[in-house]
Amino acid sequence: MKIYISADMEGVNGVVLKEHVDPAAKEYSEAREWMLQEVNAAVDGAIAAGADEVVVNDSHNTGANLPVDRLHPRARLCTGPARPFSMMQDLDSSFTAVFLTGYHAMYATANGVHDHIFAYSAFERVEINGRAVGEFGLNAGLAGHYNVPVVMTTGDQTLALEAQSLIPQIHAVVVKEGRSRTSALCRPFQQSLNDIRSQAEKAAAQARQIPPLRFSEPLTLTVTYQRTESADLGSLCPGSERLDSRTLRCTADTYKEMYRTFLALFRLGRT
Repeated sequence: MKIYISADMEGVNGVVLKEHVDPAAKEYSEAREWMLQEVNAAVDGAIAAGADEVVVNDSHNTGANLPVDRLHPRARLCTGPARPFSMMQDLDSSFTAVFLTGYHAMYATANGVHDHIFAYSAFERVEINGRAVGEFGLNAGLAGHYNVPVVMTTGDQTLALEAQSLIPQIHAVVVKEGRSRTSALCRPFQQSLNDIRSQAEKAAAQARQIPPLRFSEPLTLTVTYQRTESADLGSLCPGSERLDSRTLRCTADTYKEMYRTFLALFRLGRT
């Protein structure tokens, strides 16, 4: 059994401040430790279920948050910036299941801690075939392209609801309850680690009972930037159609192609 873990930071228990997720801030070091503990708990659960290979993709910021020397000794780490498939680098059809840990809700979600889509000032809304998605949906869709189910996720209560709206059978571990974009009622930390470990084990064991998230192909991707100047730059992407001052639309034959187009729109818009 092969398990793939895409690990973000904003949904980690205790993470509420912008400084928690900023490598330049002093508060980042403690958040990095919390992230590591949650990831290792998920790896523990996967191995308990029989996984003989676990790949962890460090998916926050530049992708250089998890210390390789302290990651679970049974896991391999994908780390560093500028990866062609970003938060899902090295995922393919050989994996049995995917965990998305430390995830957060899409932009403009009430009481969603650190709600955004790929960057705080990037997108206001992203739609695939007319359905609004955040990072969870975008990445779960790529897993579905490879016929791999996303079976577990961790984060706040708004992320859990977002995930369950797309994959009703998913094991969602709520580690904190958002009270605003920068505040939350956090669960006892060790208790949340125990739940991540136990739910990871159950989710991996039940992976074949949870269907992959699939979007009908060909696909229509529609993105609305928060800023007009981002759309000005994003419109340089070949094949894009500008619908209004901040909205672009693209089409793709496959999800893999659409995902790369999305990353291009994201990176162009931040230039």
